[in-house]
Amino acid sequence: MAPVANPRIVFVERPTSGLPVAGKHFVLDTSRTIDIENVPLNGGYLTKTLVLSPEPAMRERMRDPSVPSYTTTYTLGAPIVAFAVVVVVRSEKESVKVGEYMYGQTPWEAYTVQPYTEGRITFKPEEWAPGTFDMDSLALQVVPDPKGTYPLSTYTNIMGTPGLTAFVGMEGIIEGKEGETLFVSSGASGVGSLVIQLAKMKGMRIIASAGSDAKVEYMRSLGVDVPFNYNKESYESVLSKHGPIHTFWDNIGAEALDAALDASVAHGRFAICGTVATDNVPLEERYRLKNVFQIMKKRLTVRGFIVPDFIPQFGARFFQEVPALVAQGKLRSKETIIGEKWEDVPNGIIKMMSSGYGHAGKPVIVVGSA
Repeated sequence: MAPVANPRIVFVERPTSGLPVAGKHFVLDTSRTIDIENVPLNGGYLTKTLVLSPEPAMRERMRDPSVPSYTTTYTLGAPIVAFAVVVVVRSEKESVKVGEYMYGQTPWEAYTVQPYTEGRITFKPEEWAPGTFDMDSLALQVVPDPKGTYPLSTYTNIMGTPGLTAFVGMEGIIEGKEGETLFVSSGASGVGSLVIQLAKMKGMRIIASAGSDAKVEYMRSLGVDVPFNYNKESYESVLSKHGPIHTFWDNIGAEALDAALDASVAHGRFAICGTVATDNVPLEERYRLKNVFQIMKKRLTVRGFIVPDFIPQFGARFFQEVPALVAQGKLRSKETIIGEKWEDVPNGIIKMMSSGYGHAGKPVIVVGSA
């Protein structure tokens, strides 16, 4: 068999502030080929990439390594490494079988000899700020063949990192109780939509925000009691009318967080999962909180987190409970395809990062078939 094209997304320049630019900060490289049948595996295995999962944390990994944060960074001149679903096409590793599906961190290229080396950080904790997480440690893991029960993209959403994020944060921080009111920002996202569903299963009352009418209707279909479009109604006005709130799941920060601080009861519990409202805004232009004093006045518990913080406590329960609930139809997963070929990937990343992207559900890019 002749060599085939092996397109990849290469990280070429670090954005200093604002939204990255496709074609400038990362590019589609179509110059490489690969001999699928004969490329040396060196005891590893060869994967074909099927579904890419663009996520907000990718923006954080584009920063300069000297800037402290919660993740390791991307390597200039190397392929972007992020979450994806792949299929094994050849293997010399006994525990990995041809035809198996896998999900985890992998270079964004059509074919990869695993474990990958290009784009991998040689992680030495002493060289990074305290608390930095080695993203390459989120290695590919075998996932069950859905056999048509659900699409493979489900592994990028409710049965992948977004779902795990929602589950561990709900159990470890929100600890929702029947009758309590939970406010969820970005409620139509992959994480937010599962937070809503888990909260409803606990008997909670839900207020949730999103940036389009389509997203509002999606949240309503999930059982949200008070869904609203923050472009039409302010956070402050909705929460003053429908609050107070006992708990807050925050995916965006800024005005949503400020309003939640003001609307919370005493001893409220806040899970800070993301800051997408300001991720692509220059530092000097970012929203400044006005209600921080309420943290002390109301004795609030406000905790930021990433998934690995809670995996030892709740990871096993997630894999025991959530796939079964999905199979039973008790939890729903919605993915929106924002690209269907490698040429769509650079702009697909930008679509995901753009505030106010209009479609509900987890954005995915389908680049291959098994």
